[in-house]
Amino acid sequence: MSVRFRLGLVLAAAVASAAVAAPMTDEEKDVLQQQCAGDFTSFCAGLPPEDGPETQACFQKNMSKLSPGCQNAIQAYKKKG
Repeated sequence: MSVRFRLGLVLAAAVASAAVAAPMTDEEKDVLQQQCAGDFTSFCAGLPPEDGPETQACFQKNMSKLSPGCQNAIQAYKKKG
């Protein structure tokens, strides 16, 4: 499994846990991955890029520090639901 794919799963899980919404489309996952990959690396670099409780907790803990692009992508997904 590639790091890019696993990072996408982490981001999808983090957003899904932030709000109950419809399942993510591949396009939504791509947007989140593009907008949030740097934030994940900056705030959660010591964690494996897989969907685990520690990674999800790190992403949630740092939500207010995320880049505007990442925050906008997450908000757009939340509004969809």
